[in-house]
Amino acid sequence: MKLRRVAIVAGGRTPFVKAGKDFVRLGPLRLATHAVKELVARSGVDPKAIDALALGAVLPEPGKPNLAREVVLGTGLPESIEAQTISSYCISGLRAITTIAEAIAVGRIDAGIAGGAEWLSGARSPSFFQEPTTGLSMGEHMELTRHEWELDRATQDEIALASHRKAIAARARLAAEIFPLDGVERDSGPRDDTSPEALAALKPAFDPRGTLTAGNSSPVTDGASAVLLMSEERARAQALEPLAFFRASQYAGIDPAEGLLMAPAVAVPRLFERTGLGLDRFDLIEIHEAFAAQVQANVLAWERGWKGAPTGPLDWERVNVNGGSIALGHPWAATGGRVVASLAAEMARRDASLGLVSICAAGAMAGAAVLERS
Repeated sequence: MKLRRVAIVAGGRTPFVKAGKDFVRLGPLRLATHAVKELVARSGVDPKAIDALALGAVLPEPGKPNLAREVVLGTGLPESIEAQTISSYCISGLRAITTIAEAIAVGRIDAGIAGGAEWLSGARSPSFFQEPTTGLSMGEHMELTRHEWELDRATQDEIALASHRKAIAARARLAAEIFPLDGVERDSGPRDDTSPEALAALKPAFDPRGTLTAGNSSPVTDGASAVLLMSEERARAQALEPLAFFRASQYAGIDPAEGLLMAPAVAVPRLFERTGLGLDRFDLIEIHEAFAAQVQANVLAWERGWKGAPTGPLDWERVNVNGGSIALGHPWAATGGRVVASLAAEMARRDASLGLVSICAAGAMAGAAVLERS
């Protein structure tokens, strides 16, 4: 069976706001509903043309486990739209996008919306941030990996500083992707006053002798994202110009003892093997910044060939050109939609041929994807 090309037509998100602040009273359903309604309104797509909705959520609305179906019923979208909610930690949003993309590719549906929502203001218990099998937090796990890979604090702070500086420089571009909510128009995260000196002055957050700080780690955040995908034929028929096409995805898991957030070291090389692509072929690269140390370690693993063929050196100028999760925030299940939508929009602006997505997740999992325009 010949697979159809899957077009990314539009995408956007709520502002990403520090947990416990402006969105503290909203909840995941309100966040997700807003993202989906605004995406439909701004894209101009006929709601009757939408066949399916898939949303990621790690902490769903209490008493409403299928968040996606509640969004359908609460937005005025046709009740016939099939809806499912996916929970896979930080790759939940990317998993949702892959689910819709694969359904379109095989011809089961013609159009769908995917994304995710996370309301970490509701994560009242510290256990929400602990790995169930080990009892350690992601930060504590990353300190173990940092020690094993002999990662230095200076490089981590450089990655964090670049995230903030790029996000601040891209504020006008990012504003076009943000759906204001309750008077909030932009992310709370990017800081104009971030400097090498300010980052260096921060104390370790997870290990007194460690290198991970609040400054080089992603903040706990509320937010939602949504991406509109269609078959290329449907998009053309509705005079909707694709931003990019969803070409391929790959998922992986490893033993947490090898590094809780090191599964991108498996997912990305496997994706390259399947697609015949290499790191040097990509014009733009989006690496989720759970921690700067996690980015640093996985890049070293790619370059050295820790879990696959060596990729060669990474061109950091192509990475997270509009900032990453350290600056913008990380509402777990919403990050995949944010990354894919932002990458597709930037590829359209630059007429870039290829874009790479890499996202780590708790549970020692990861997801990766290739977007293309050629």
